[in-house]
Amino acid sequence: MNGSGALDAQDALARLLGRLPTHVVARDAEAGGVLRALLTAVAAELDLLENDLGDLYDAWFVETCAEWVVPYLADLVGLAEVPPDFGTGTTRRSVVANTVAYRRRKGTAAVLEQVARDVTGWPARAVEFYRLLAATTHVNHVHLERPATASLRDAQRLELLALDQAGTVTLAPGLDPLPHTAEVRRIASRRGRYGIPDIGVFLYPVQVYEVGASGTASDLAADTGAAGGWSQARASGSGFKVDPLGREVPLFAAPAGDDAAGGIEHLAGEADLPVPLRPRRLLSLLQAARREDLDDAQLPIGVRIGVTGTALPPDRIRVCGLEDVDSTPGVRAVMVDAQTGHLTCYEGGEVIRPANVFVRYAYGGLADVGAGSYDRSDGHEALLAADRYDGRPATDRQLSVRAGAVTSMVEVGSLTEALDRVRDEWAAVDGSSPAGGTYVVSVGDSASYVDSLRVDIPPATRLVLVAASWPTRIMRSGEVLAPTPGAYVPDGLRPHVLGSLTVTGGPGSSLVLDGLAVEGDLVVEPGRLGALTVAHSTVTGRIQVEGADGGTNGDLQVRIVRGIVSGIELTAPVPVLSMTDSVVDGAAPSLLPRTHARRDSMALAGAAAVSGAAVHASFEGCTVRGDVEVRSMDASSCVFDGAVTVEHRQVGCLRYSFAGPGSRTPRRYRCVPAEPGGAAIAPVYAARDPGSPVYLALAATCPLVIRTGGEGEAEMGVHHHLRRPLRATAAARALVPYVPVGVEIGIFGS
Repeated sequence: MNGSGALDAQDALARLLGRLPTHVVARDAEAGGVLRALLTAVAAELDLLENDLGDLYDAWFVETCAEWVVPYLADLVGLAEVPPDFGTGTTRRSVVANTVAYRRRKGTAAVLEQVARDVTGWPARAVEFYRLLAATTHVNHVHLERPATASLRDAQRLELLALDQAGTVTLAPGLDPLPHTAEVRRIASRRGRYGIPDIGVFLYPVQVYEVGASGTASDLAADTGAAGGWSQARASGSGFKVDPLGREVPLFAAPAGDDAAGGIEHLAGEADLPVPLRPRRLLSLLQAARREDLDDAQLPIGVRIGVTGTALPPDRIRVCGLEDVDSTPGVRAVMVDAQTGHLTCYEGGEVIRPANVFVRYAYGGLADVGAGSYDRSDGHEALLAADRYDGRPATDRQLSVRAGAVTSMVEVGSLTEALDRVRDEWAAVDGSSPAGGTYVVSVGDSASYVDSLRVDIPPATRLVLVAASWPTRIMRSGEVLAPTPGAYVPDGLRPHVLGSLTVTGGPGSSLVLDGLAVEGDLVVEPGRLGALTVAHSTVTGRIQVEGADGGTNGDLQVRIVRGIVSGIELTAPVPVLSMTDSVVDGAAPSLLPRTHARRDSMALAGAAAVSGAAVHASFEGCTVRGDVEVRSMDASSCVFDGAVTVEHRQVGCLRYSFAGPGSRTPRRYRCVPAEPGGAAIAPVYAARDPGSPVYLALAATCPLVIRTGGEGEAEMGVHHHLRRPLRATAAARALVPYVPVGVEIGIFGS
């Protein structure tokens, strides 16, 4: 019995004893406690009975019932087929709970939208295309909203058209407001749209991630720390980029919540969908804030100039190409390009280059992969539990890092200072050394740290470098206590390290890197490090493990979970490399650190993306662009966009994966191509730019055998865990009962 069950049984025993007269309990204690022993057995059964009654009561409601009860409740409401559970972001409970509401609105566009959203877990938009047909109208029913020609003066509608028709891959399908001539091709083929019986259901799988502090406008104005929760912008030319790695990223605005959207009766609009932020939409939001119709905290972007600067008011934030800069002497302002995430600072109408600019903004992405501001709490706990580490599992010491913070017992102002203190505490000889346990260094902001870091981990000791806040404890009396080691929150932060990280370690030691963007190499120098884990992080350089006589790193196990790296080079005899839901992009020059000249694209032209002469590599749901050279391997649902060379092909297996031409792999099972030297075929990506929200996602034009060739008929590659093709298929099946007679639907955007 678990601990909570034992406590419940003790509570039941106390309640039974409380119903007996005091003298009976006293005489039983004098007689050896026979009655107490009997009541203990009765209390255990009573506890089981009460828990069972509680579970039965919970089973009356779909919100509280056990998962195995959901299909039975679905049967009670006549739902013949319960959609599968696709993991995070989806739940079958919402479909069962809303089934009766669906039927009440059967045949409307709103219910199609809501069903698609509940089944897939993605925002959806239903478009009745007959409303967008350009036709000759009756004089008694003139449709001024559907002119046969587009007005070049209507910039808002033209911007929405540009979002919908942005090249072969669009992040905002279904927003085109302009009328079209009729099409005769069927919408089910996804080639024709504009017909009288056609309804399009557009899915939006992109997620919006907010970076920066949240709260009221007064909170934002008062946040004058070096960084706080704000992200430090990256200097670029005469301006700045909101992305700390200097990439061009489109800005997003967080979609309105369900309550604001009006629920099932509301057709989703641009404000309800995760789509790129249009310049004119940003302008309209800023104008609303200037009129005080909108709280500054609800704006999709905020800017602070200088370390001690406050958030600029809305009238100091201007939209590039649509507004002029205030030329009043001494007035600071910023020009924002929403399409590229570029900022230009002005003072008195002249361009300036301040030392520091901090931003609050939102960006888009398909999945929680790489360094990001998403919640990593569950994944972080699982990483620590599975870490191969010989010391004490509990957190012995913790130190917080915030840029510019005043040094104290629990906080320092830089990563270099933090690692220096950790090294000094490990070296203590008075018995207070935390060596042999877990030491956590939590980076509590999203600032940039220009540091080349070096750390030597003692034997049987674990160092955790994690992007996480470390909150203090507040008592009911108002007293503020020091934070508890290990009680940190890995959510909402994305710190940036400009420089390489070099590590060595003793036997049984471990390094865990979680949530950081490292613009440099991660180098393991000769030693005996036991484990290296890189999770939810972006390393623009290469992960290198070196070995030498006396320090071969021969017991090291390298594990990468939902990370993005440029390459992995294992010159030491590392026995195990494990990668899950990760990207190795050896073909993207923009991922490479600009501070290392030897890492330019020419130098890497002949280097393998993953190389290890002695390693057994295990890949699960990964995308690797570049060659792979390993001793042996297992892989499932992966895309190897390059030649794979495996020395020992008698062991291991390649399952549900794509391997590039010239690959020499172990036996294949349902792979593309099925055999070495098969028909030439290649994956097609929606985007290869690391700054794109759909970076390395398989495009709709990708061959079907790759797009649905992963295990379980999901896509191959890093987004396999999203099961995008299966979500679209499940939505199509769930929509069938609610489609009006004579109407045909098509699903787009997945």
